[in-house]
Amino acid sequence: MAQPVRSGRTRPNWRVEREIWRSGALRVAGVDEVGRGPLAGPVVAAAVVLPRRPSGDVSRASWIGQLRDSKQLSAVRREELAAIIREQSDYGIGMVSAQVIDQINILRATRLAMWRAVAALGEPPDALIVDGREVVAGSIVQRAEVKADERCFSVAAASIVAKVARDQLMCELDERFPGYGLAIHKGYGTAVHLEALERLGSSTIHRLSFAPVRAALR
Repeated sequence: MAQPVRSGRTRPNWRVEREIWRSGALRVAGVDEVGRGPLAGPVVAAAVVLPRRPSGDVSRASWIGQLRDSKQLSAVRREELAAIIREQSDYGIGMVSAQVIDQINILRATRLAMWRAVAALGEPPDALIVDGREVVAGSIVQRAEVKADERCFSVAAASIVAKVARDQLMCELDERFPGYGLAIHKGYGTAVHLEALERLGSSTIHRLSFAPVRAALR
């Protein structure tokens, strides 16, 4: 069953992809990231090239019509769709660790994660649709679209893959770094997380350059 969408929310469509296809770019990848704001863990980006018909027309697969910005979906539905996307699409995932974030700052780390995601695709894309106003390094034609994760199927797919990948990683890190509650808050600055930082101190996956981490450690 398709996940219901909140009233007033924009449903993704193929408009932007079609405009780029008409320019001659055949492989268009949607790019999105997750994890800019947390106090722990990596920033993660995904790039997704959705399948098309042999004729070049858009795919009519029912699951594509169910794609939404990852924030509009339940955790269970995100995982279901992420599995389908990974099976039926070309996708790449890029991550940048907390230590590198501290070295180069979160903006540059986000761009690096996006570049790594694009580089991890099975075949190079002809063009990118990037959520927000970011720019991916390199000479690939790209189009930045604010709220593209709500408006473009390719970017919605990327948002789902990135979110699921990061959430799964944070659950794994919770086992390696117990006591912080990483599996619950995924590294965000909740009251539980800040209290744990004051009590346990930081770990190697905490972003020491982030003010809330420094304040909690004081």
